[in-house]
Amino acid sequence: MKMEKKIRILFAEDLPADLELAQREIKKENIAYEYVVVDDEAGFREKLTEFNPDIIISDYSMPTFDGMKALTITRSYSTTLPFIILTGSMNEETAVECMKAGANDYVIKEHINRLPFSIIEAIENSHIRREMEKIERELRESEDKFRSLFENHAAIKLIIEPETGNIAQANKAAAKFYEYPVAELEKMNIADVNTSPVSEITKAIELAINKKEIHFDFVHKKADGSLCDVETFSSVVTIRGKDFLHSIIHDVTEKKKVEKQLQLLSRSVDQSPVSIIITDSKGEIEYVNPTFSKISGYQYREVLGKSPAILKSEFQSKEFYKELWDTILAGKDWSGELKNRKKNGEYFWENVIISPILDEQGNITHFVGVKEDITNTKKMISELIRAKEKAEESDRLKSAFLANMSHEIRTPMNGIMGFLELLQRPDIPDDKKEIYTDVVRKSSVRMLNTINDLIEISKIEANQVELQLSRIDVNDMLDYFLKFFKPEADKREINFSIKEKLPDNYRILYTDKNKLESIVSNLIKNALKFTKSGFINIGCTVSESEQLNFYVEDSGIGIAVDKQEKIFNRFVQAEVGITRSHEGSGLGLAISKAYAELLDGTIGVESTPGEGSKFHVSIPFRTADEPVTEKKKSVASEHQFNAGPYNNVILVAEDDLDSYAFLEVVLMEYNFRVIHAKNGAEAVMLFSQHPEINMVLMDIKMPLMDGIEATRKIREMNKVTPVIAQSAYALTGDDEKAQEAGCNDYIAKPIAPAELLEKMSRWL
Repeated sequence: MKMEKKIRILFAEDLPADLELAQREIKKENIAYEYVVVDDEAGFREKLTEFNPDIIISDYSMPTFDGMKALTITRSYSTTLPFIILTGSMNEETAVECMKAGANDYVIKEHINRLPFSIIEAIENSHIRREMEKIERELRESEDKFRSLFENHAAIKLIIEPETGNIAQANKAAAKFYEYPVAELEKMNIADVNTSPVSEITKAIELAINKKEIHFDFVHKKADGSLCDVETFSSVVTIRGKDFLHSIIHDVTEKKKVEKQLQLLSRSVDQSPVSIIITDSKGEIEYVNPTFSKISGYQYREVLGKSPAILKSEFQSKEFYKELWDTILAGKDWSGELKNRKKNGEYFWENVIISPILDEQGNITHFVGVKEDITNTKKMISELIRAKEKAEESDRLKSAFLANMSHEIRTPMNGIMGFLELLQRPDIPDDKKEIYTDVVRKSSVRMLNTINDLIEISKIEANQVELQLSRIDVNDMLDYFLKFFKPEADKREINFSIKEKLPDNYRILYTDKNKLESIVSNLIKNALKFTKSGFINIGCTVSESEQLNFYVEDSGIGIAVDKQEKIFNRFVQAEVGITRSHEGSGLGLAISKAYAELLDGTIGVESTPGEGSKFHVSIPFRTADEPVTEKKKSVASEHQFNAGPYNNVILVAEDDLDSYAFLEVVLMEYNFRVIHAKNGAEAVMLFSQHPEINMVLMDIKMPLMDGIEATRKIREMNKVTPVIAQSAYALTGDDEKAQEAGCNDYIAKPIAPAELLEKMSRWL
C-alpha cells in the first residue's frame, strides 16, 4: 500500500524505542513521510501550527502530557485532522472515551503492525469527510443563503414567533451579546431577555407585525443578569409560508451613557459655579458658560471669536504669558493664578487651569479653561493669615525668648549672685569689695543688654515696632558716635575715626532717628568687640540713586564666607558653640537688619577672615518740609539742683516697694522731699492735696488705676508740673502712650541714677 505523496506526521511520544518501532512499521508499507516528535504540551501546540501535520499519532500516557490532552487540543484546532492513539495497553472503556472525544482510531503497541493501515484509513476517511462536507456545503449554499447572512451578520438578530414570542432563531452575534449559546437562545422566549412587562412586549410585537411601528427602546438582560439598553428594529419576514418577526438589536448602553454624560456635562458646564471658556487651537473663543458672563460682565455674543486677552489686566508680564502658552502648546496642563479685569474695569483674581484637547492623532484642537473667582478667597486667606500671625504672636515671643536667653541670662546672673554673696562676708577687704562690685555692675549691664535685645527682637517678631519719623543731621550723628566710642577705642589702642561725611545738601535726613542710631551703634559695638588692634572707620556716602550708604569697617577677626549671611539671623553669631570667645545674645545684627528693612533699606557685609570686615547699610534719602524741632538739652553734665533741704518735692507713684526704696535713696541724696503713692488712684489724690509737688515720677503699670489714666487725671488739674513715666513693661509702646497721656519724658526700668537725674534736670 503506497500513499501518492509524502505525508507529515506529528508524533507525541516520550519513548524513543516506541517511536522507532512505529516508524519501522510505517516504512514496511512504503509510506513516504516526514515527521516531528514532541513530548510536552508546549511543544505540541507549537508544532501543531508550525509543522501543519496531515496526521497525529499520540501515546496515550506520557510523564507530563497525555493523549487525551493532545486530542482535546487537536479538536479545538481542527475537527477533521486525523488523530490516532498509540498505547501499550487500553481497556474498552478508555478506547470508547477516546473515540467519543474525536480520535479516528487507536492502536495497541502489541498489534503495532496495524498502524500503517490505520494511518492510511484515517487520512482517506478525513479526505472523504472533507469532500462530503464540501458537497453538503455547496448543496446548502443556496438554501442557507439567508441563514448564513443571518447567522454571521455582525448585528444582533433574532427571529421571533409572533404568536408565542418564542425565539425561533438567533445568530452568533446574539449569542455573544446575550452570553447564551445559540441553541439555548433558540429554546427561550423573548420575555426571558426583555425586562419589560409581557403586556408591553405583546403590544410591541403586534405593532411590528401590523407594520405600524418598527423601532422600539427596551432594556434587555444578559445571562449574567446585567442589563443593557437596546434599540430594536423589527420587520416581518416569511419563512416557508409563515410570518416571523425579524428583529435587529443594537446595544446602545454606551451610547445612552455617553448621552447621559453629555447631558450631565452640558448641564454641569452651564450651571457650574466656576467660569468655563473653550477656544479653538488659535485661542479664539467658541464657548463661555453663564458664570463667565456673570463674573466678567461680558455676554457670550460679545466674546465669540475673540481672544481671552480681553480680560488682561497687564498685571502679569509678557514672560508670564509666554510660559503659559509654551506649556499648553506643548500639550500640557497649565495652572496658576491670574489677575484679570472685568468689562467694567474692576480687577479680580482667578485660579485657572487650562488644558489642551487632543484628537486621535495627538493634535491640539481646542483649549478648555476652568477659572474660579478667588478674589474673596484671597482676601479671606490674607485676613486669616493676619489673624493666625496675631494669634501666634505670643508663642513666637515665648519660643524666641526661652530658646535663647538661658546662657546670656544665667551667666551674668551667676556673676551677680556669686559676688553679692562674697560681698556679704564681713571680713572682705575694701579693695576686693571694689573689684566684686565692679563685676556685679558689669554682669548687670550685660544681663540688661541681653534682656533689651530679646524684648526688641520679640517686638520685631510680633510686628509691634512702629517708625517715629523726624529730621536728623547725619554728620552730627557721626560726630556723636566718634565722641562716644573713641574713649573705649583709645583705651584699647584702636584707631577710631570718621572716614567720610555727607555734603551739606544731603546731611539732613527724614527718618526714624532711634532706629538709624541703633543700627550704626550696633555695628560699631560689634567692630569694637571683634577688633583687638588696628582701626575702625565709620562714614556715610550718597549714591547716584540717592541712597545713603553708612558703613563701619574694621581690621578685626573677620567673618567666614559661609557665615556672612547667617549672622543676620536671630541668635546667630560668627562664633558658635561652647568655646566662643565673645559674649552677647546674637541679636544685634538681627535687630539691625529688621530696622534697616523697616527704613526701606538693606544691610550687608564684606569680610575676609583674619583681615577685617566692612558692614554697610543703605537707606533711601528722604527729606520733609516740616522744620526741625529742637529737643531740650541737658543743663549740665553734672546734675545741679537747688541745694536747700527739701526744696523740691517729688511724687513717686510706685507699687513695688523695693523699686520705691531705690528711688527714695537716690532722690534723698540730692535733698529731694519724696511723697509715695502706692497706686494711680492714690497718686491723683496726693497730687491734688500737695500743690507744692514739683515733679511726678509715674509708674505705668499699677493696681487700681494705671499710670496712663492717673497722668490724664493729673493733667486735667495741672498741665505744667513735669511728669516722667517709668516702666519695666517694654513691649506695649509705653513711651508713646505716656506722651499721648501728657507725660513729659519716659525712662525704662531698670533705672540708672545718672540717667534719671539727667532727665529730671531737663524739667526742674
